[in-house]
Amino acid sequence: MAPKTYDGSCHCGKIKFTCTLREALAPEGTGKIGRCNCSICVKNGYFLVYPQVKDVHFLDDSDKHMKSYLFRMRNKPHRFCPDCSSNVLIDISQADDIPEMMKGKLAVNASLFEDIDLEKANIYTMDGKNMAS
Repeated sequence: MAPKTYDGSCHCGKIKFTCTLREALAPEGTGKIGRCNCSICVKNGYFLVYPQVKDVHFLDDSDKHMKSYLFRMRNKPHRFCPDCSSNVLIDISQADDIPEMMKGKLAVNASLFEDIDLEKANIYTMDGKNMAS
């Protein structure tokens, strides 16, 4: 298992970041991307990876520009660019309704990574639609 750092940005470039994953994404590595079927993930078109908070770094404090949207339990901010509306991440790090193994992590939208081919990615599905709220 070899870690890999990806460069990412929103569509307009206002939000720029790096994200280090424990394993490179397929086809280069065996890392997987999650697709959730809950209403907000479907509408936002998320392709999610789950790095530790410490492994996501925003360049030039660009995270300070992001806006947040909260819904349902209001404990997982969906962060996005206020200019181009690109969905950057879901902050699940402090949520109390997630499995212990997900604490301290972010759900980052891998479709914002540069040099990634989603057609060749190893994508798995999650049934968020039927999870208890």
